[in-house]
Amino acid sequence: MRRLPGVFLVACALAPPGAARAARDGAAAVVVVDGDLRLRRADGAQALRVGQPLPAAGGVVARAALRGETIAFQVVVFAGEGAPPVRTVTLALTDPVGPQGARLRAAVLREHYVRIDRRSRNDRFPEESLAWWPGARPSDADVFGDVPDALVPAPIGIGPVAPGPAIPAGALGAFWVDVEVPDAAPPGRYDASATLEGDGVSARFAVAVDVRPTPLPFRAAGAFAYYETERLTTRLGPAGGAIERQLWQLLHAHHIDALAPLTRVADVERLTAVYDGTLFTEAAGYRGPGVGRPPAVVALGSYGTLGAPTPDTLARVDAMIARMPPGPELFLYAIDESCKSPRGGEWKRAFAGHPTPRPVPVAQTCDGPPDRQAVDIAMLSAISFARGTTAAARASGRRAFIYNGMLPRTGVLVLDADPRGLVANGWITATMAIERWFYWESIFWDDDNRGGHGAIDPFVTAESFHNAGGDSSLGDGVLLYPGRQQGKFAASSLGTDAVFPSIRLKAVRRGIQDAGLIALAAREQPDETARLIARALPTALDEADLARRASWETAPLSFEAGRAALRALVTRDAPMTDTEIRSAFDDLAARRRQAVPLTPAPARRDRRIPIALIAALAAVLTLGFAARARYSRRRRS
Repeated sequence: MRRLPGVFLVACALAPPGAARAARDGAAAVVVVDGDLRLRRADGAQALRVGQPLPAAGGVVARAALRGETIAFQVVVFAGEGAPPVRTVTLALTDPVGPQGARLRAAVLREHYVRIDRRSRNDRFPEESLAWWPGARPSDADVFGDVPDALVPAPIGIGPVAPGPAIPAGALGAFWVDVEVPDAAPPGRYDASATLEGDGVSARFAVAVDVRPTPLPFRAAGAFAYYETERLTTRLGPAGGAIERQLWQLLHAHHIDALAPLTRVADVERLTAVYDGTLFTEAAGYRGPGVGRPPAVVALGSYGTLGAPTPDTLARVDAMIARMPPGPELFLYAIDESCKSPRGGEWKRAFAGHPTPRPVPVAQTCDGPPDRQAVDIAMLSAISFARGTTAAARASGRRAFIYNGMLPRTGVLVLDADPRGLVANGWITATMAIERWFYWESIFWDDDNRGGHGAIDPFVTAESFHNAGGDSSLGDGVLLYPGRQQGKFAASSLGTDAVFPSIRLKAVRRGIQDAGLIALAAREQPDETARLIARALPTALDEADLARRASWETAPLSFEAGRAALRALVTRDAPMTDTEIRSAFDDLAARRRQAVPLTPAPARRDRRIPIALIAALAAVLTLGFAARARYSRRRRS
């Protein structure tokens, strides 16, 4: 079978003189870049340097994919210096057609830009934030400006949030393209045609996708993201119920489980089609991977909302379990970020004396060692989850999940950080054998926790989160955008009863899919797979030096190149079971422990160390503990 991706990679690696010349001559240039790269409005020179140029006619974008995989690329239009703005521009792409007339599914989305001129920070310590240690802080030069994130389906007009021009003079604009390969697609070459048209710019090009026969595992890396049902109705209006179902389908298509607030049987009954998997079928309007598969995990009483175990709450838990279809794993979320609370142990004892209709582990978010927690599942923040946490939890008869993120240990959700960190989280999951990754919120449009500043229009305002500890975060908890807005944001409504994805959501999906590629490659060549991972992800978790930037930002192997190398290792066509995937990840984690050292502890100093230096060290430690304390209070307190 002809291998096409080399054509695309070579084209990207070469300087595009035609596109650069067009930009210098005052004409708009069109290039294609990978989905891993986020380009601001002002990053035109970078786009020309790394992108594949598309001429007015005859260009070809060539890609490879496995069955069940969604690939992504961006079509970028750069209005050169001295050129007039591009007032309107459109991109149309046909569904790629292949063997026996089989079709892939193409989607074109328009990238929307939001201004970043302030950083995620703490009022007392501006260089640190809830998303990074000071030494890992992304530079202002890398993030200031008009940054893309919201992805609006191309047929929907974005005038209410971006009145135009589509591309200002001397700036760029971009379309995001997803091509989804159905699980049952026959292998072979698929071809599509694309047309970009705008003021003074046009390009007609082909898209060729080489579909390999191996199926990509669905949801190889477990991830789930919370949402609050009432936000959908208060922000989008009375169609909130239908939008909730669309939210579930959207996250499912990105290999992510949604986590709904479940405190009574009516909540479960409302989502029966979710929990039995029928929402994710063609009959329910679903198009994407994981057809008919229910969520992998369901939480009862998220964030401790069930309260203490009383006869009433136990009866409600029994009723919810009785209505829950078989399939999803259940756990009870006893308490949130309160390690001293007895709530987790109380629920454990309550279940011991009151057996439930099916087993329900008790979980809590707490950064204490899992073997000292009185619960079945310890959910540790990324600031504390270590390379050995999974193994240590298992040794004590418990399990461990990770939640949120902290540079340079993991990628983070905030807008003023490179979204490739969220791709990295999928690689971290695979190589550290992390069972599940919990993202605290997906539609946090209201900033309504203690210390919050109130509701925002996420299309306009980047700063989405504040707390009583003086922390501010950009885009934190916002993976999805409202397609309709009412009340004081009605003027920004796009008039669509749906939530829209973001570039950061796409990055999470890409990382999860990469974990599937890692599992497939490790099944056949575990040594080479481990070596590839070490080159693309030199350090993570407690391997990382907190005084340095995240390792993947300067790694010798990019995720894009590593992905291609992993695909080259996959030759077997047989699918992998969940058990086989877990086994492959456990083996990679063992190899990682042997090959990659942890960050060394600070060396012991002479007892005659100057008093001034002792004071300075104490100040640093105090700052660090303060950051950790604030991190523990970050969300719903």
